[in-house]
Amino acid sequence: MYELVFVGFQATFAAITCCLILGSIVERIKFSGVLLFIVLWFTFSYIPVAHMVWYWDGPDAYVNATADVAATVNSHAGFIWQMGALDFAGGTVVHINSGVAGLVGAIVLGKRVGLGKEAMAPHSLTMTMIGASLLWFGWFGFNAGSALEANGTAALAFMNTFLATACAVLTWWVRSGCSR
Repeated sequence: MYELVFVGFQATFAAITCCLILGSIVERIKFSGVLLFIVLWFTFSYIPVAHMVWYWDGPDAYVNATADVAATVNSHAGFIWQMGALDFAGGTVVHINSGVAGLVGAIVLGKRVGLGKEAMAPHSLTMTMIGASLLWFGWFGFNAGSALEANGTAALAFMNTFLATACAVLTWWVRSGCSR
């Protein structure tokens, strides 16, 4: 039963990664092309990178704490995991992977339809704030949940998420002149 929770957790990461790419190719590609691209990209990019970064047999594989058991368990882990990566919230799997895919997609597809010919008014600031707030709230679950336990590591990830966001807001406020 717990595996289903983990599957749901990982599926959410996968869906968000696909959505990040869509932000780069919006208004440049037909919907049928988006569906085809996402299926191919997910299969040949996301899955291998996620496996290299996140695959590990987990603490249940350590039935006794000997060096031989640890070496055997770790030898089956993903390539980047074995190099020491501890990738909470998907810095590599989600952000680097989708960022590169989005950049390549935008370059290959070219400019947005109507760019320079039609007025492209900015989107709603209220909706932007709501979206950013939902994203921030979700980060708590992703970052703290990536520990896969309610322990000190999860607490540290939670507090780092809180403090990093607070520092970003304060920096933006000071940089904008503290007057708005």
